[in-house]
Amino acid sequence: MNPPRIIDPVRSAHVGGLSQPDHSDDEINLIELLSILVRSKFTIMFFCVIAMSGGVAVSYLLPQRWTSSAELIIPQATQLQGMDKMLAALEVLDIQSDISPGSLLSEFMRNFDAYNLREKYLVSTDYFKQLSKNKANTPEMRHRLINAILQGNISSRSSLQDKAANQKEYLYYDVTFSAENPVVARDLLQGYINYVTTVVEDDVYHRLRYQVEMRKSQAIGKYNFDSARAETAYRINLERLQYALEIAKAAGLQKPSWSHGSSNQDDPDFPVTLGADGLDRKLKIVESLKTPTVLNADLQNRHLYIEKINELNIDKLIFQPFKYMRAPMVPLQRDAPKRSLIVLLSALAGLIAGCGYVLLNTAMKQHRLTTDR
Repeated sequence: MNPPRIIDPVRSAHVGGLSQPDHSDDEINLIELLSILVRSKFTIMFFCVIAMSGGVAVSYLLPQRWTSSAELIIPQATQLQGMDKMLAALEVLDIQSDISPGSLLSEFMRNFDAYNLREKYLVSTDYFKQLSKNKANTPEMRHRLINAILQGNISSRSSLQDKAANQKEYLYYDVTFSAENPVVARDLLQGYINYVTTVVEDDVYHRLRYQVEMRKSQAIGKYNFDSARAETAYRINLERLQYALEIAKAAGLQKPSWSHGSSNQDDPDFPVTLGADGLDRKLKIVESLKTPTVLNADLQNRHLYIEKINELNIDKLIFQPFKYMRAPMVPLQRDAPKRSLIVLLSALAGLIAGCGYVLLNTAMKQHRLTTDR
């Protein structure tokens, strides 16, 4: 007979799975980690100092970016003094131009945003010539350098695009130019504004000359056509007078018929009632006229109009198609690189790297101790 088996309740509880296993080896002790980091604070600080030094060096090696800006509005009378007299002279001659302060500002901005004008101006500057010495040895590299500069360094923005941020009631434009030097950025912006202004002046000058030439051509054409018609009427009038004179002589009418108290209904083509003497005198007067325009007021006025247009001298116009609300100035604050931000991020990266190094080094030491046992 087998003896009864004694069951250990503690052992049976472990075997039956009634108690949870001990996971103390798998838990992370935050206090222990913090104590490790505090003990290695000088190592972590060393990483931070190295990272910050690298950040400072990188911030000085990165290309700088300074942006100069200006604010332009519709030109006033002061800016248009160079063309007021010309426009007034055109209005006297009934030559209508489509030039207005608003149209001048719009034309200026269209030219300011034109890529081909930006490229022409850029390649003519000393700034680009200096950059292209070492960076644009081939046409392809030169084209890439031009695109790189023009893509983000010249910009314009209208107040119509910024209504949420600005509630100004008048129309204005913000124009900017960025460069690696604050003075250069100001000079480039001012130079490009002056360049576009010259382009607008040339466009307006040639437009006005075209309008004047077109109006003069029309006036001369109409004058020549009406002069030819008047010449034809003049010759026909002479022939009719000669025929009327012959008829009056044949009829024996030497004196005007109404001089003796009689009145006759005359032929409009051959007015013989003037009599031979009257017709002969009229014929001599008409023949003495060198041109048929002498007694034609309309043709005389047209001839005077052509003379006034010929006397109109359209010189080179000098005006400003905008008014400065803020002229280009040397920027006081750098856009890039943000050195304080770079140094701060470098310090954060150094802190993370230092903490990681300390924890990894501690873990490797503990692993070696465990392996050695």
